[in-house]
Amino acid sequence: MKIKCSFSSNKHHHDHHFLTVPKKLMSRLPFQREMTLKCGNSHLDVTCVESTSDTQHIILDTGDSLFSSIPNLDPIWISIDSRHNMIRMGPVVALLINPFSLRTLPSHSLKEYFTECQSWFQQKGGLFYLLPLPSFLGDLKEGVAYHDGDWKSTLLPAPDIIYNRCHSRKTERNSSYKDALIRSEDRQIHVFNSGFLGKDEVYQSLKDSPALAQYLPNTVQGFDSLEEMLDVYEDVFLKGINGSKGRYIMRIQKKDNEYIMYQNSFSSKSPLSFSTYSSLFKQIRAWCKSSSYLTQETIPFLSVEGQPLDFRFLCHLNGKRSWEIVSAVARVAAKEQFVANIDQGGRIEKPLSILNTYFPPQKSAEIFLEMRELCMHAAELLSETADGHFAELGLDVGIDHSGKPWLIEINSKPSKRTYLDNDRIRPSVKALFEYSSGIWMNKED
Repeated sequence: MKIKCSFSSNKHHHDHHFLTVPKKLMSRLPFQREMTLKCGNSHLDVTCVESTSDTQHIILDTGDSLFSSIPNLDPIWISIDSRHNMIRMGPVVALLINPFSLRTLPSHSLKEYFTECQSWFQQKGGLFYLLPLPSFLGDLKEGVAYHDGDWKSTLLPAPDIIYNRCHSRKTERNSSYKDALIRSEDRQIHVFNSGFLGKDEVYQSLKDSPALAQYLPNTVQGFDSLEEMLDVYEDVFLKGINGSKGRYIMRIQKKDNEYIMYQNSFSSKSPLSFSTYSSLFKQIRAWCKSSSYLTQETIPFLSVEGQPLDFRFLCHLNGKRSWEIVSAVARVAAKEQFVANIDQGGRIEKPLSILNTYFPPQKSAEIFLEMRELCMHAAELLSETADGHFAELGLDVGIDHSGKPWLIEINSKPSKRTYLDNDRIRPSVKALFEYSSGIWMNKED
């Protein structure tokens, strides 16, 4: 049986740990005198003491430095596992992020997102905190939690679930990171989105699907086939396999006997012009390693006032482990940019509003539905075939002039800036709690 209650802890200097439980909770749930209190993935043996209070407030008096530092939780879900004499509190979810200083927290790029997470988890009955990368790698108990109106570094219980938002591919390749993932798995801590997805990995996972192949631009590994691709399509993209936020992308167009290159990561000058293919290729080889890039045909997508347009769909596993779309936006590139990415200055709009400027309302609705079905299918297939566990994916879709959708890219660390309504809790935050709560409630000890 599961129930919501409030929880607080007091530190004392004795060896015993007392959990004071109101009489009405004692009568409703199968409490025993000697039990194990489990918060997240941390345990403490406690003695349960009945109080005459008519509230639903549980108080822990303990000399344990970890459990005494748990912030006040109002409410928090608890359940009694009578088979193991265990009291479970949760869900406890940690957001794994790169190290930062509390002094710089107000300007952190994810501050609005994790502030919303903390607020929503507190409202719904969970504990959310930030897990800096050094704590994860070193198996330390320090985290950053919201307590008494501010974010503070403190000792915290190991979480039930870790959402990886580490933005360093280099870190994820280190043995210390891989060891930390193994430790987490051994302790039954659920880590999702445990690594970046390379563009080559995504393409290889999807290209043989009869249902998806028609929505994928023609793509080849490296740029050894670049000249041939330019002869066929006259317009291609070179994309860094590990690029993100619209970086390490080149668009190359063949016009008469000239090659025009647009780029935003290698030189301050764009576009660049080359009179011969050999001079173009020489410049590309000076900047890039062939094995780190894909060559992809350019699909003539719809644009807005000449600026590139695409659509970002955010897919998330729900509490029943089924994929669903939690948000969708249209993205319009900034002036003088050739990719529609918010981190490159783009703006967001409502998808149907944009589509209705090109197609009749019924056609727009049909296109939007086809995009949604495409993203759902791609998320399901990729999560089944890619290494690691993924519960949140950002999928980018373009629309050609006939209204056909094309799958451009899939991201395992989707931007948290692509949402429209700043005055409410964003759908991805609600989805994170629902997913985490489903894992916690169905978790076997």
